[in-house]
Amino acid sequence: MTVYVEYVFIDNFFIDLMLLKTAYTITGRSVPRGRLILCSLSGAVFAVLYPLITDNIIIITAAKILFGLLLAFIAAKFSSAKEYLCFTAVFFGLTFFTGGAIIGAFSLFGIEYSSELSIALMVLPVYILIRFITALIRYFYRAKDLSGLIVKTEIFCGGKSVVLRGFFDTGNSLYDGLTPVIVVNSRAVAPIITPALLKNAKYITVNTAVGKEKKISFKPDMLVIYSGEIKNIFYNVRVCVADKTFNGYDAVLHCALKEAKNERVAV
Repeated sequence: MTVYVEYVFIDNFFIDLMLLKTAYTITGRSVPRGRLILCSLSGAVFAVLYPLITDNIIIITAAKILFGLLLAFIAAKFSSAKEYLCFTAVFFGLTFFTGGAIIGAFSLFGIEYSSELSIALMVLPVYILIRFITALIRYFYRAKDLSGLIVKTEIFCGGKSVVLRGFFDTGNSLYDGLTPVIVVNSRAVAPIITPALLKNAKYITVNTAVGKEKKISFKPDMLVIYSGEIKNIFYNVRVCVADKTFNGYDAVLHCALKEAKNERVAV
């Protein structure tokens, strides 16, 4: 089997680059560009040289582990052994899982490393897996950050009610005159939307990512925001209906409702 040295070097450089960058992100460290490139180059050089030294699997495995420990050590400045061990564990974990992804891709396509297509099949599965892991971590971090700001919210209108997941957004300062406006997902409030309600609805202007838009809105009979065993009841609120789907919640609550004086009733 013929192994192209340039492929080995390029593959390992970009794979180490992605693994280290992801390890920085997961452990909450800034990415030092110089160290990142230096470590990636070192990893690529090591990948080219170690097969030329020996073919003993035990020696090769030990060398890979020792080099990985060294690579993690020089990748960043650590203030404690705990920080180093945490970063090293993440780096080794990513290396293990991406190694499995590479083996899986090679088996799926039935291509040996000697093939010229190997460079794409080496980097592509690692890239896909890294993107998936990063997206998953960001999702859980976001869910954790939002958890304290999401509250049970109930809208009453025309004898019907709907329970939503409301999110207190300090950026929502939308008013209709002196009335605070909350923004809700259209599907979430669909059960209480009736022809009579739409007849009395009105359009209001809201700022969106693409500029100002007119959105339909209505005034509910009552809005309840739950705080543990306490009901925070509001009557002077307007509900703006949007087609947008929010990530992890159904309604963007007005910042004024968090501290507003209202009727508070024990559940």
